[in-house]
Amino acid sequence: MGAFRLLVKHFFGRFFDNEIVSQTGDMRTNVVQAFGLVATPGIFVPFYMIPQRARFDHPFAHNWILLSDYYFFILFSMVVMGFVMVFEWDAIFPDRKDYLILTPLPLGGTSIFAAKTLALIAFLGIFAIDANLFCTFLAPLTTGGEGTAAPVVWRLIAIHGVSVMAAGIFVALSIASVQGVLINLLTGAGFRRVSPWVQMALMGTLIVMLFLTPLACASIRTLVERDSALLRWFPPFWFLGMYLDMLPGQPAGPRFHELAIMARQALAISAGAFAVTYLAGYHRHARRVMESVESTLGGPGRLRAGFDGLVNRRLLPHPLERATFHFISNTMLRTARQRLFLAAFGGVAVALTLPALLRVGTRPGMPILLFEAAGLLSAPLTLSFFVVSGLRAAFNFPAELRANWVFQICESEDRVLHIRAARKWIALMGIVPLFVLLTPVEIWFRGWRLAFIHLTFAIGLSLVLLNLLLVWFRKIPFTCSYFPGKTSMAVMAALYLAGFTTYSWSGADLEGRMIGSPALLIFFYAAIGAALYGLSRLEIRELGVDDALIYEDEPDPIVRSLELG
Repeated sequence: MGAFRLLVKHFFGRFFDNEIVSQTGDMRTNVVQAFGLVATPGIFVPFYMIPQRARFDHPFAHNWILLSDYYFFILFSMVVMGFVMVFEWDAIFPDRKDYLILTPLPLGGTSIFAAKTLALIAFLGIFAIDANLFCTFLAPLTTGGEGTAAPVVWRLIAIHGVSVMAAGIFVALSIASVQGVLINLLTGAGFRRVSPWVQMALMGTLIVMLFLTPLACASIRTLVERDSALLRWFPPFWFLGMYLDMLPGQPAGPRFHELAIMARQALAISAGAFAVTYLAGYHRHARRVMESVESTLGGPGRLRAGFDGLVNRRLLPHPLERATFHFISNTMLRTARQRLFLAAFGGVAVALTLPALLRVGTRPGMPILLFEAAGLLSAPLTLSFFVVSGLRAAFNFPAELRANWVFQICESEDRVLHIRAARKWIALMGIVPLFVLLTPVEIWFRGWRLAFIHLTFAIGLSLVLLNLLLVWFRKIPFTCSYFPGKTSMAVMAALYLAGFTTYSWSGADLEGRMIGSPALLIFFYAAIGAALYGLSRLEIRELGVDDALIYEDEPDPIVRSLELG
């Protein structure tokens, strides 16, 4: 095997071997699971389109349901390619290890650049084909209806393939261009500080787009008939227009033809931006990596140091609490897996909150988005549910299992202090910032009195949820192995759905009934206090039964014994 081919294979394999995809699993298993997950929607969704038919001898507006199906395929391709780029954010450019190992070898810088670029194209291409192959052949077969000539069917297949691939390529090139711009504009230290936040923002945006798909599909007809400006500001609509504009006879009309032009222009701009920023950024990144000394970002800044000192003095009296609290903070900031998990949770929270707060302006001349103050009733509950449950769930994912021996040999008898620190971290770093951000919005739209009632109501429920989720928590965050098959995903999904609907929607209904009755509000606050006291007593009782910390999450035994001996 030639040196260049071997280099391409090396870079291609590195895309599947990173801390986000897997820490301990076999790469081949990761590849099979990833391909299967990506291909599944493209296999099954077309079968739900079977009753839908479109003819090309009259305007396409007679079948808006099928148009929504086309939108899903466009968006799915964009989201998949976006996820791939976000997961491989740190692997788009070679890292320091690559340069230190490869540069002493008889390989030119051009060869390394060409091999990395070719591996990236192959990696993206394989996922683009995997996500769109089955739907490209299955979806068009249900579009033309019975009696459609074979040449038309093959043309529909080609149109579908070109449209979904173009949408996915646009997202991949755009995200790569964003990283290229950051590398070219920022210093090395600046890029390392900004890059994780950009990665999290991209992940959250993709999750929001995915979860708002039903709302977007239901709004397409209204948006088109009213010629809403949102069509020209949301990229999936551009490529939907490109899809429909290429259908035989252009049955979608002039509005989608305009969107198709925007899609082609956007694709060309993203390709040009990628070519310029990736080429310039690659050489700048290579020179910076080779000339710099590998180091961390240094100690905390003045603001962070002052905050840590204040927290240590006022909130964390015991050294074990301080150690656990700051360990959680540093792990959250420095570990990509935890960051992206929280970004995904945040994206779901925003996606479920936006329909209650914003309404799409459909009439010509209206604003694109209209704010609905009534949606503020459930928004804090929705956001706080995902903040608390998301942070609690993130504690289950290990950061570096090979280092958890440090915690085991240094374990103290005061194990409850670790759990107490985890509770304080979620409250201080999750609940407090959320309600600080919500306070001015609530005061602006509701006034001081209603804002105070509304926020204290949501804070009380947040504290109850936090204490409930930590009653049986027996881990130092990020130090226990994770066994993914131990808990049924179906059961967990059902519990999350039931918990979310009860906490957010039922809680909002309850507040709506109580907000005009001082007596009911006093009773509610008393009930919150009683619930917090009861949960604390329950936790103390459970700790008295078993307070051992867990470092190895093992599967349930095949044969259960009574353990009487």
